[in-house]
Amino acid sequence: MAIIAQKSSNKSINREIAVNGKDDFNVDDESTPAIPEANETTLLALPPLANTIVDTAIDNMTRKLIAGYRNKSVAKPNAKKVDVGAEAVETVKATSAQSVMDVANRGQAWKELITKSLTAGISSIATMQFDGSFTIKDGVPDQDFKGLPNTPGVYVVFDQGNPPKPVYVGDSGKMQKRWHAGHLNEHKQGQRSFSPYKLDEELSKGCAVKFIQMDSVESAAALEAHLIKENFSDFKDVAKKLGSVERPLSEEKSKERTEALEQGMLKNQREELATEQGKRSNIEAKKMKDRLENTTELLKGAAGEAFKNAGFDVLHRVTTAAIKAVRDELVDIFHPQGAPTRLVVRIRRVLKKLIAVIKGFFDKPMQLAHGIVQFIVNALSKSISQIFNLANNIFDLASNAWNLYHGADTLSREELVRKISETVIVSGSLVLWDGLDPVIEAKLTPFAGIFAPYLSSMIVAIGFGISSHYLQRIVNTAIDAVIAFKMGLQESLNAAKAACAQLISNAERELALMSDLREYLISSKELMTELQAHTAALSSHQAIEAQTAPVLLLRRRN
Repeated sequence: MAIIAQKSSNKSINREIAVNGKDDFNVDDESTPAIPEANETTLLALPPLANTIVDTAIDNMTRKLIAGYRNKSVAKPNAKKVDVGAEAVETVKATSAQSVMDVANRGQAWKELITKSLTAGISSIATMQFDGSFTIKDGVPDQDFKGLPNTPGVYVVFDQGNPPKPVYVGDSGKMQKRWHAGHLNEHKQGQRSFSPYKLDEELSKGCAVKFIQMDSVESAAALEAHLIKENFSDFKDVAKKLGSVERPLSEEKSKERTEALEQGMLKNQREELATEQGKRSNIEAKKMKDRLENTTELLKGAAGEAFKNAGFDVLHRVTTAAIKAVRDELVDIFHPQGAPTRLVVRIRRVLKKLIAVIKGFFDKPMQLAHGIVQFIVNALSKSISQIFNLANNIFDLASNAWNLYHGADTLSREELVRKISETVIVSGSLVLWDGLDPVIEAKLTPFAGIFAPYLSSMIVAIGFGISSHYLQRIVNTAIDAVIAFKMGLQESLNAAKAACAQLISNAERELALMSDLREYLISSKELMTELQAHTAALSSHQAIEAQTAPVLLLRRRN
């Protein structure tokens, strides 16, 4: 693709190309030959289409890399020193579109726990409102067992005491399968091998199992760990296990443990999620478990995650701007017509662009809320959260619409229609191609391995760039045609309007003439009437004295 000279910018929201400001930095060094100073007016950049494709690819890859870092597992949990190499490997392994979605949707688990803390009292076993229950006797569950869903959840085993006390707390991503293949099966195997299962007494004599459904394995693990911790806090320093065969508990410790179990200590052998976790799902579960004391603590934890999301969103934008600024310099360097430029000038130019991006956050503080809005929207709407990057695109669309609304007074109707069309096309194309990113990545993973996320980002960028570019051209052509048609139609309407006005004017003149003619006829009729009256009067007139010629001549002489 050919490289041409043009002004470029690093705005990633609309994937548009804008004019950079002039570089005022000058470097004078008498000891070196004079080299032409480069500035934005001479900076060479890619053509619009290529620039859009590269910008989109940079945005997508940077987003996946940051999400990979946020969604990685800890290579060596509880280690005294961080192994940078191992953590980098974990980041690369976690870099994917799925990680982007996982990170963006973390608010859903927090929202679930906050809601159930208010409605189901999950902060304590004593206050918890369960979704269902079933009973077991002689290792056989009753008919209510069919109501146990094969979904994530937490269950509590109660004995037959009066009142019943909790004996065991567990969680599972598939509760019914856990009981079929786990507890009930292990109980039967223990009876055959004369090695009693940990819940043998309860499952044989009879017990009740109450359960509550959860939306995710993370929230289920967090709730289970919290309930165990809450129970164990009442029995500090009491042994939770019988010890090993080689080193069983002392008689004193064994007696102390038996008394604690009778008083209500759970048979769980350890506190879950007590230390730093390695697996990412457990890391997130531990965060929630540490806040499950009450609703206020959960709200604080959710707010902290939302602000953390905002911080990483700012990091993504600044990192993207830095990469694009370096890209602009590389294009200028490798272009055959590029002017030689000192390294210090290029560095200053890159820093100037980064400062402009950071300054933009202060000029438009709402941009800082981008990550918070994304966190809240994905937490509240599962439909939006299921589409890759949709909440982010909705925020950008709303921001662009708001800017158009405020700038509408300075635009003509045609310019406003054109801007709205371009915004809709860019946003629509972005939603479509971002939605396809996880699908494309999943198809490429068996062949490309760890390179699949980057290849899918490039494919999506190319698809978005080409579709939005040519759709904008088509729509602009259509708008021009509509405007031309509208102008021709307006001219025809104006001509018809002028003809109608002329006809009306002629009709008015004819009406005036008819009115004058009517008045003339009326006056003529009146004159004829008067003439007839005078004629009649004269025809009946008789002379007082006969007038003859001799008499008249005589009067003239006298």
